[in-house]
Amino acid sequence: MLKSLNFVNRVALSSFSNTRNYVTHVTKDTWGKLVLEAKRPVVVQFSAAWCSPCKILEPALEKAVGEKGNIDFVKLDIDQEPALTENYSITSIPCVFGFSKGEPVFKFFGAIPPPQIKRYLDQLDQK
Repeated sequence: MLKSLNFVNRVALSSFSNTRNYVTHVTKDTWGKLVLEAKRPVVVQFSAAWCSPCKILEPALEKAVGEKGNIDFVKLDIDQEPALTENYSITSIPCVFGFSKGEPVFKFFGAIPPPQIKRYLDQLDQK
């Protein structure tokens, strides 16, 4: 019995130790720390719960960021944070920014294909 429990524990732990990045939701209160003062490059997805293209883009974006390994990924709900949405002139969603050292490096709109996402993320490596 003990051997089977140990096996179950190892399987459970290994499922949590994969390379998946878990998305952090950013707010006006955490924006400075998580985006502008971040030590690593950050990808920010401006989205909303009701946005179907946002739901399509998120897994592809999360996978691409996870494969890079040196980039953080955060989401901002435009309905919850209208001031930040306006401050960054978000006119449609999904809208994705790449930040490095607190400065925007790229911006794109829409659910784009994975190879295009990778090209944008490569720009963060060059900064």
